[in-house]
Amino acid sequence: MKSMEDTTVRPGNEQSARGGVGPRTRRRARLAGLIAVTAAALLAAGCSSASSTSSAPASSSAPASASAPASSSAAPTGTVPASDVGITGTTIKVGLIADVNNPLVPGLFQLAVNAVNSWAKDVNASGGLDGRQVVVDFCDSKLDPNATSSCVIKACQNDFALVGTSANALEDLSDLDGCKNAAGKAVGLPDLAAFAFPPLSCDPDTYMIGGLGSYCSTAKDNPQTYKVPVGDARYLTAHNPGLHGIWLYDSDDPTFKITQTPVFQGESNLGIKADGQKFYAVSGAVPQSALTPFIQQIKAAGSTFVYDDVTSQSMVLLRKEAALQGVSSVKVWECNSGCYDPTFVQQGGAAVNGTYASLLDLPYMTDYKVNPQLDKLVTDLGGLDKVSNNAINSYVMAILFQDAVNKVVASGQTLDRASLFAALKDEHSFTADGIIGTTDVGNRLPSACSVLVQLQNGQWNRVDPTTPGTFDCNSSNVATIKMNVS
Repeated sequence: MKSMEDTTVRPGNEQSARGGVGPRTRRRARLAGLIAVTAAALLAAGCSSASSTSSAPASSSAPASASAPASSSAAPTGTVPASDVGITGTTIKVGLIADVNNPLVPGLFQLAVNAVNSWAKDVNASGGLDGRQVVVDFCDSKLDPNATSSCVIKACQNDFALVGTSANALEDLSDLDGCKNAAGKAVGLPDLAAFAFPPLSCDPDTYMIGGLGSYCSTAKDNPQTYKVPVGDARYLTAHNPGLHGIWLYDSDDPTFKITQTPVFQGESNLGIKADGQKFYAVSGAVPQSALTPFIQQIKAAGSTFVYDDVTSQSMVLLRKEAALQGVSSVKVWECNSGCYDPTFVQQGGAAVNGTYASLLDLPYMTDYKVNPQLDKLVTDLGGLDKVSNNAINSYVMAILFQDAVNKVVASGQTLDRASLFAALKDEHSFTADGIIGTTDVGNRLPSACSVLVQLQNGQWNRVDPTTPGTFDCNSSNVATIKMNVS
């Protein structure tokens, strides 16, 4: 069994309304699910559901930056006043909380830690942030709620902000929100998370890519409002008229239904007719035999579309069971971004050929060659086998921190947690130097930009758009859904 960087987590490149966790009691159930899935050697699910049609307007094929824009990588000259926890005249300390050492998946997010350290090394080699060297203060959350809370408390007392947070058990938000600045005022601790689940993803101090802003602001309404990614469905329905089938979502935590099914409804609204009961709940820990009823439903309806949004290993088992049962009607097998990983091909073999996956960031296994930031990251980390989606998520959040700090510096304001929060709220067109498509981080909105890839003869290839380094950013790739999910 590999050391699984992505085991059962929903990473930050997951688009709006995908995945999530609930209150403390439910979170413990989710961690129990993690144990079961890990024991079964399952891979994790990241996900997004955003791609597009080939008829998108010219603006929808957005190139990634060929070089780092000044706002992200080139620190403004001069030194502004700085007064807060974690800042001195020569250093800026950032906390990095991540699940690494644990008995379930040793080294779980080590690659993410390495990516943030790589970012800090590069920034420091270029003179630091406003002349201050970046110090990464790593704290291992160990897949444990108590260890995670201790890490948050420690970061509040010692670090300017959290960058690249990758902690599955971050459940007590009081330490995050009640964090006091150097003046003793509870302004909160800025948390730039690689991934987050509700309620953390709705927390005002937390910023991530692919936010749940519309849901968070209407969570108590009936119905709730969701802005959901549907670009992949736009492309797939345009190229495969008359699709009909089923969607599978992860039942290991109740909030996955809340965040995933509105996306499915948005895709169905585009013309993918639902078979059977439409949306099916499946645990990521079940064996292949438990997937037989779903295959029987697919056979009975002659389904042409199947979306497995559970885990990548779930898709492997589903495809193998489909082959065993002689299913031949399905034209589109789609998985979340967790499938975009070499191990998916290794475990699935020929059975998973033809699988689609939608990504919010560039397909790193190929596009690192055309994006200088990705190329440098791959080189610094020691090759593609040392990179993962979660590593890139954390790296992207480090670039977001850098960009926000530089904007504070450029404005001439005092650099403190309050001014950092203000800069983050003003991040409305962030691209991480072209690694992701234009994203409104400040308003916590999902991006319309994505890349659809397909596994073809053992290799992941771009399907839409086909030009390396670009995204499909058609505004129609995000749909508004009003839906009451219980």
